[in-house]
Amino acid sequence: MDTAQLERRADEVRALLAEAIERLGRLGMDALDLQQALRDLEGPFLLVVAGEFNSGKSSLLNALLGQSLLKEGVTPTTDRIQLLAYGERAAEEPLGPDAVLIRLPAPLLKTIRLVDTPGTNAVIERHQILTERFLPRADLLLFVTSADRPFTESERRFLELVKGFEKPLALVVNKIDLLDEAGRAEVRRFVETQSERTLGLRVPLFLVSARTGEGLADLEAYIENLLATDASRIKLGSPLGVLLRRLEAAEAKLGARAQVLEKELERCQALEALWARHERQTREEFEARLAALAEVFRAIERRGERWFETHVRLTRILELMNARAVEASFKEEVIADAERQLASALSASLAWLARRERDLLAAALELLKLETAASAEDASGDDLRERLEAALMHFSPEAEARLVQGEVEAALKATALAEAGAVGLGAALALFLHGLAADVTGLTAGVAAAILGLSVLPRKKAAALRRFRTRLAEAEAALKRALAAALKEELERSRERFFALFSPTCEARAAEKERLAEERAAVRSLADRARALLTVLRKG
Repeated sequence: MDTAQLERRADEVRALLAEAIERLGRLGMDALDLQQALRDLEGPFLLVVAGEFNSGKSSLLNALLGQSLLKEGVTPTTDRIQLLAYGERAAEEPLGPDAVLIRLPAPLLKTIRLVDTPGTNAVIERHQILTERFLPRADLLLFVTSADRPFTESERRFLELVKGFEKPLALVVNKIDLLDEAGRAEVRRFVETQSERTLGLRVPLFLVSARTGEGLADLEAYIENLLATDASRIKLGSPLGVLLRRLEAAEAKLGARAQVLEKELERCQALEALWARHERQTREEFEARLAALAEVFRAIERRGERWFETHVRLTRILELMNARAVEASFKEEVIADAERQLASALSASLAWLARRERDLLAAALELLKLETAASAEDASGDDLRERLEAALMHFSPEAEARLVQGEVEAALKATALAEAGAVGLGAALALFLHGLAADVTGLTAGVAAAILGLSVLPRKKAAALRRFRTRLAEAEAALKRALAAALKEELERSRERFFALFSPTCEARAAEKERLAEERAAVRSLADRARALLTVLRKG
C-alpha cells in the first residue's frame, strides 16, 4: 500500500472515528477511548509489553533499550503503567495516579514508544484493571512468559482478553538460559499449542534470554521489520480495533435496553389484553343481569294476563265498575312486589357495574406482581404498580355507583318513565308501576261502566291488555336502553382512567424502541464499515 493509499485510508479511519464519537455522544455513551484512539493515530508507534510479574518484562525492556534503565526484581516493581519515550536525559513526568511518562536517552525510543504494564497477576486488583484499560491503545503487544513456568492459567485468561482486541501480538518466552535444548523444545511446543488453542491462530513466538542476550537479535529484527514495512498500516488498524470493541459494547448496551423495552411493551400488551378481557366479560355478565331484570317484567306480564283473564269478564261487571277496587286488585295481584324486585335487581346491577373497575385494577396489580415474582431483577414495573395501587386505594365504588345511577336516570327522562320527574330511579320505577295500574285499570273500569252490549267488553279487554303489554314493553325497553347507555359510558370512563395509568409510558417506550432500532442499525453499520476497512488494511 503506497503513501497516497495510506493517507486515504487514514482519512477514512479519522472520519469513521469522528462519526462514531458523535453517534455515541448522542446516545449518552462515553467515547473517551475513541477520542484517545483518534489522538493516538497522530502519535508514535506504541509497543506494549505485558506479562506476569517475575516473567522478566523489565529485564527484556532493558535489553531492547540496550542499557539497564528500568528497575528489575522478583516482586512487582511498579504499580503504574510506564510510558517510555525518548529524552536527552532521564526524567519522569506523572500522568495521573495510574501512569507515569519516563523519558530515556535510548535510540530505539526515537521511533517508537514502549509501554511497561503492571503484572497481569499482581496482588493489587487495580493492576489488572490498568492493564486492561491500556490494551486498546497498543499497536503491537509483546506478551512475556517465563521459561520456568510458561503459559500459566492467569496468562491464558489474559490472552483470552487480548483476543478480543484483535491486536498484532507476539509471544516471548524469557529466561531460556534456565533450560537445556530438550527443555527449550518442549517449552516451545507447549506454548505454541496452548496459545494457538487460546487465540485461535498461530502468532510469532520468540525464545530469548534477556540476561544473556540469546535470541534477542531475532526479536529485534522482527520489530524493526514490522516498523519498516507495516507500521503505518498497523497504526491505522489499531484505532479500528478500539472502535470495534467500543461499538460491540454499545451494541450490547443498546441490546440490553432493547430487552428491557421489549419486556415493558409486553407488559403494556398484557394490560391491553387484560382490558379487552375485562370489557368482554363485563358486557357478557351485564347481559345476564339484564336478563334477570327482563324476567321481572315477564313475571309482571304473566300476572297481568292472568288478572285480565280472571277479572275482566261480564260476570264481574259490577266489580269492574268500582275503579278503586279494580286498581287495588291489579296492584295486589299484578304489581305485587315487582317494585321491590326491580329496584333490588337494578341496584345490584349498577353496584356490580361500578365495582368492575376496582376488579380490573386489582387484576392488573396481580398481573404485575406475578411478573415481579418471575423476574426479581426487573424493577421497571415498580412505578406502574405504585400508580395502580394509588388508583385502587382512591377508587370509590359507591361514588361510581351514584354516577352510573345518575346516568340511567338522565337517560330515562324522555321515556315511558318520564312521569317520575326528578325523583330517583327506584322511585321512578315505583311511580311507573302504580301509574300503569291506574292507567290500565281505569280504562277497564271505564269500559265496564259504559258498556252497551255484550260485544264491547271483549274488544275493550283486548285493547286494555295490548295497552298493558305495550306500556310494560316500553318501560322495559327504556330501562334496557338506559342501562346500555350507562354501560357504554362506564366502560369508556373506566377505559380512559385505566389506560391513562400506562399509555403515556407505553407510547414513550414504543417510540424509544423505534429510535433504538435505528440507533442499533447505525451502530451495526459503523461496525461493518470498520471491519471492512480493517480487512483492507490487513491485506495491505
